Amino acid sequence: MKSFGKIAGLMLATISLSTFLSSCAEDSGSSSSNSADTTSAVDAETFASSDTANANGYIAADLYENFSASETVYITLNGTSATARLGSGSEVSATSTETSIGTVSSKDITIVLTSNTAEDESSGTDAESNGLSVQYKGDGKIKYVISGTFTGTLFIKNKKADAAVVLNNAKITSDSGSGPALRFSSQNRTFIVIPAGTESTITDTRVLDQSATMYDTKKGSIYAKGALIFTGESSSSSGGVLSVVNKGFKHAIYSKDYVRVANITLNSTVEGTKGRDCIRSLTGVIIDGGTIKLTGNGTVTDDESVGIKVEGEDADEDELTVEYTAGAGFVIINGGKITINTVAKGITAHWKSSESAIGNAAYTATANESLLYTTFLNGTSASRPNPFVEINGGTIDITTTGTPYENSTASCSPEGIEAKGNMTINAGTITLSCTDDAINAGGSIVINGGAIYAYSSQNDAIDANGTSGITINGGTIVALGVTTPECAFDCDSYPLKITGGLLVGLGTNNYTAPTNCTQSTAVLSSSIYGSGGTTMAITDASGTPVFAYRLPSSAGSVMILSSPNIKTGSSYTVKTGVSASGGTAFHGLYTTLPSISGGTSTDSFSTSSSSCVYTSSGASSNGGPQEGTKPTTPGAR
Repeated sequence: MKSFGKIAGLMLATISLSTFLSSCAEDSGSSSSNSADTTSAVDAETFASSDTANANGYIAADLYENFSASETVYITLNGTSATARLGSGSEVSATSTETSIGTVSSKDITIVLTSNTAEDESSGTDAESNGLSVQYKGDGKIKYVISGTFTGTLFIKNKKADAAVVLNNAKITSDSGSGPALRFSSQNRTFIVIPAGTESTITDTRVLDQSATMYDTKKGSIYAKGALIFTGESSSSSGGVLSVVNKGFKHAIYSKDYVRVANITLNSTVEGTKGRDCIRSLTGVIIDGGTIKLTGNGTVTDDESVGIKVEGEDADEDELTVEYTAGAGFVIINGGKITINTVAKGITAHWKSSESAIGNAAYTATANESLLYTTFLNGTSASRPNPFVEINGGTIDITTTGTPYENSTASCSPEGIEAKGNMTINAGTITLSCTDDAINAGGSIVINGGAIYAYSSQNDAIDANGTSGITINGGTIVALGVTTPECAFDCDSYPLKITGGLLVGLGTNNYTAPTNCTQSTAVLSSSIYGSGGTTMAITDASGTPVFAYRLPSSAGSVMILSSPNIKTGSSYTVKTGVSASGGTAFHGLYTTLPSISGGTSTDSFSTSSSSCVYTSSGASSNGGPQEGTKPTTPGAR
């Protein structure tokens, strides 16, 4: 297999990843297939532009079975003490004096029990917290097998090569909030390996604004300078369970490069109201499989908890220096079962040029040493973070609970899935219940497949702000944005193009009218399709249903619908209040059609090849999409 790198043109080979990418589970009510067992490789520059589908983020070196350790270190934790041995060597007890447990490639591996130490810039001393430090200055690949229970920070210093940390029923809790629970200094890969049948827990006791007992302020319960890859022992079998608990300081999982999750059960929880994100990285997040549950309870104004956030840069405001700049900021989901419950956004590729030091005249870029940059983007034209979202499979269930607000200094937008750039959905079963936009993109939105339920209680269901608007080529979509002045599909004056798929959207008259459609589409007023809690249907000339939908309790005032069963050059009748039997429904939208009886005929229309959009009386757009006014203070609505 070939990985992304300095490739001159588009790679034509198709990579089979059936054991690496999870097949996305279907919603029990959907008849559509959402598997994504194969994906196409693309060259790095095409990947950076995110203008092509199936940018799956595949890197051969990210597979744990391709990691070959030079030696293995076994660490046994026991309260506040620990022992270690190199391979089959003798056990060495950790003390306050740095002690060698052996050498690899002529370089010592040492262990030492550390004490709280404040940062001293004059002497170049980094802050450290109570705990255990394991250091290797060589360039060999080391595997660390860790078991037992420990109170303090476990700091693995392995800078020059990839490393693997195998958590074997380990339980690590930071000491009285003095530092993170797990810290890694490597700018390369660190594999966090969770073997099948094991269950490990990482707990960070720090709390924002606590007293001076915090010595190490690294902003992750698990913190890494390089890439973090959470995986089982191989890509073809499931791993065990890892729980990460953040009591209220910064983020549960943080990487200054990218985060990848493969085939484990990962529970990442921000328990305290002062904490922030469940997973935060600078360059990217890639989820290939596993069972992932993210819960964020942080309510600090302007810093409410997010499930997955990719920042795209790391700047010191006083120096305007950005460490990693090129082409970063994306989220790719290839598979897995992902459940997110957060105060603010569920998933966001967040880099925003208007708020970035990169756009400042005083900006200075440092040498880009991120693994993502050197692997994906070095030698391409990428020069700015590219905050796209690509969904190629998986089962995604997101609930956001915060109240949207915005003022001159702070904001909270509890959107489900957000891309500041473009968003592409190729497959997957996606269920979103949000207080702000369910799906939002600063650029375009392209939906090629999948089963999507997008509900917003206070804003639009699907909202694109780029000039290419929204394009729907396939999939099953139920979009609900019925609170005035919001709508189901909002792309301002840009095109809403429908070429395929089965969809229904409910909203208000402030909608984007479908244009340039190649599949028959209808726009109906509520006087035509009926009231909440009833079933409406469209029948052909013989009375056979070609479309049916069981309306939710809040049915809005305008419906946009499209189905491949509605053919051009044919006549149809709209019926309300029908009785339906049989069939299969996805959130009320029948994907296999039922038998119907009864009901009232409210409208009839004919389709033509010259105009694929029929609009009923009373459903004309009222000046196009409009933005509702958000409160200026949290909880003011």
